[in-house]
Amino acid sequence: MALAVDGHSVEIAEDGGQALDMFNLGKYDLVITDFRMPNMDGMELAEAIKTRSPATPVILITAYLEMIQRTGGRVSNVDVLLGKPCSVIELYNALRRVFEPA
Repeated sequence: MALAVDGHSVEIAEDGGQALDMFNLGKYDLVITDFRMPNMDGMELAEAIKTRSPATPVILITAYLEMIQRTGGRVSNVDVLLGKPCSVIELYNALRRVFEPA
């Protein structure tokens, strides 16, 4: 886990429902989610996060990037969409996009 090694606090949820429960109980600067998860997919999680906290950035990582882009999947609640496999450099570039001023 590159973020933890770099000194960031990282918490991992088993599925989207657990992630939302954790989000509701805590204070998070960022949510990184997979698209395919049990109980609640990443798009549903992003929508729920943005409903509760519109300013919280959401990065979604997916093996279905081309399909989502081709079909115009509902990505309005996602700040950055990354394809799998995702390199550490791509992840850090995404972090810069959501945290550094334009």
